[in-house]
Amino acid sequence: MKSKFSIAASVVYLFLAGAVLWQAALLYRQLRPGPASVDSPMIDVAILGNVRRPGRYRVPVGTTQFEILQVAGVRPTSDLSNLNLTDQVDSAGRLDVGTLDKPVTAGDESISSRLEFYFGEISVVGGDGRSVPVHEGMTISRGDRILTEASSQAELSMGPFSRLDMDNFAELVFDKIGTDAEEEGGEERPAVEAFQKTGACWYKLVYTKNKESFKVVTGSVTISVGGSGADFLVDVQSDRITINLMDGLLLVERSEGGEAINMISGQTALVFSDGRPFQITKMAPTESVNERFASLSREKVSYISRHMPLNILFCGPPAVFYFINIDYERGSYTVINLPAGLLIEQFANGISTLDEAYLYGGPVMVATFVERILDTRIPKYIVFDKGDIIKFASVSGGLAANIDHRAAGALNLVQGRQKLSDQLLVQYLSSSISGSEDAARRQQDVLYSVFEALQNRSLVPTMLLADQLIGSTETNFGAGELMGHYSRFNEKTNWRYRNLSIPAAVVKRKNRNCFDPYLDQCKGLLASYEQ
Repeated sequence: MKSKFSIAASVVYLFLAGAVLWQAALLYRQLRPGPASVDSPMIDVAILGNVRRPGRYRVPVGTTQFEILQVAGVRPTSDLSNLNLTDQVDSAGRLDVGTLDKPVTAGDESISSRLEFYFGEISVVGGDGRSVPVHEGMTISRGDRILTEASSQAELSMGPFSRLDMDNFAELVFDKIGTDAEEEGGEERPAVEAFQKTGACWYKLVYTKNKESFKVVTGSVTISVGGSGADFLVDVQSDRITINLMDGLLLVERSEGGEAINMISGQTALVFSDGRPFQITKMAPTESVNERFASLSREKVSYISRHMPLNILFCGPPAVFYFINIDYERGSYTVINLPAGLLIEQFANGISTLDEAYLYGGPVMVATFVERILDTRIPKYIVFDKGDIIKFASVSGGLAANIDHRAAGALNLVQGRQKLSDQLLVQYLSSSISGSEDAARRQQDVLYSVFEALQNRSLVPTMLLADQLIGSTETNFGAGELMGHYSRFNEKTNWRYRNLSIPAAVVKRKNRNCFDPYLDQCKGLLASYEQ
C-alpha cells in the first residue's frame, strides 16, 4: 500500500512543483515568514455593495483587493471594473462593488462541435464540397458532412457534455450548430440539428441551459430531445429507421406531418419507409449499445494512454496561473506562464483579466479562457493555496537553488548551489530581493531543479507527503490517473523541459500592466518545438 501512495505522491511532485515555487515568489507582504508576518499591522476594510458577504474585514497591511474579494464572495453580477485586484491596501478604507446589468459570461456561449476521436477511415466534406483534412480535435462546421467507412467509428462532441458516436458506414451532416432557432412566441434559443442520412449513431445529449434545442433529422422523421437530455441510438437503413431510447424523452414526428409519438426510456420505435404507422415496442434486452461501440471505447483509451499529451491548468490565487503540457510522445514538459493580468475581454462579457475570471468562476472558468487563447483542451486543473507552499518545502527537506550574489546578501547566505528550507525558499523566490526579472530567473532555476530531481528519482516522496498533498489539494485528478501518468513519465528518459511566456503586448489598464495576447502566436506556441 505504501508504494501506491509513493507513486501518487511522486506525480503530485511532478505536476505541482511548478505551482508551489511560482506561487512562493509572489507571496505578498502579509505572508512573509517570521516576525515580520506576526508584526504586520492590521487595518479595517469595509466591503460594500454587490458581494455575497458585505461587511467590515480586518486584514494585514499589504492584503490585495483580490484576496479581500475572495473572502467577501463575488456574485455573477458583481461589477469589478472600478477595482484593481492587484492593489494592496495599506490603510483603513472601503471597497465599493457595483452591479452589472447582466451576469458575466464567457463570451460566445454558442454550442460548437468537434471530432474528438476516430479509428479506421473517415472523411469530412465541407459545405462547399471540398474535402477537409481530418484530425482529432478538429472543429466541425455547419454544413460539414462526416462519413465513416468499413470497420471505422468516430466520436464527436456537441458542447461541453453532449457526445455522439458514429458506427461504420454512417453519414451525418450538421445543418445547425449552436445557431439561434426561432421558436414559438418569437423566442430564440441555441440549436443543434444533425441530418443523419445512413448508418447508426449513438447520441448522448445533455442540455446545459433551459433554452437549448437538439434535433436529429432523417429522411422520414425528425427526432426532438426533451427534458434535460436523452441517450438514444438511431439506425437508418434503406427500408426502416430504428430508434432505441435508453434514457430520457424524445418526440418523433414524420417529416411530412400527420404522425407523432412521445417516446420514454426503454422503448424502441420502428419507422418504415413504406409509410406504415410507427411501431412501438419494449427495447430488447439483448440490444447493447455499449457493446456495439466497445471497439471505439477501447481504441480511444489505448490511444489516449499512448499518445495524448496531458494538459493541466494550475491556479495559485491571487497571482499565479499557468499551463503545463506533458507530451509523452515527444518527451516534452512545457510550462507556460499565464499572467494574472492576461486580457480575455475578446472572449468574455463583463470580465477583463484571468484573476477576475477566477473570482467569478474558479479554475473551470479560467480554463475556458486559456483553452481559447492556446487553442487546446485543458481537462485537468489543480489549485494551490498559499499555505501549501511552506508545507511543500518543509516536508521535502528543502529544494536546491543557485544562490546569486544579490540573494546571498539579502538572505545572509554563501553564494553557490545549496538547499533552501521552507522559510528561506520563500524569501529567495521573492521579487523584493532584486526585482521581478531576477525573481523570474530564480523561479525557473528552482523549477528545473525539481524537475531534474524527479527525472533522476533523487526526490523520494513518502506516504505522509501523499496524504498531505493529495488529500488537501483542490483538483479534479484521481489517484488512479496520477499513478498512470507517473508510469508513463518514467517510460521516457530524455525529457526536454521548456519554460515559456505568453506572447503578448503590455497595455495599461487602471494603472496596472496587463497583457494583450497575440492570438496567432499563442495558438502555435505548443507546436513551436526548437530543433
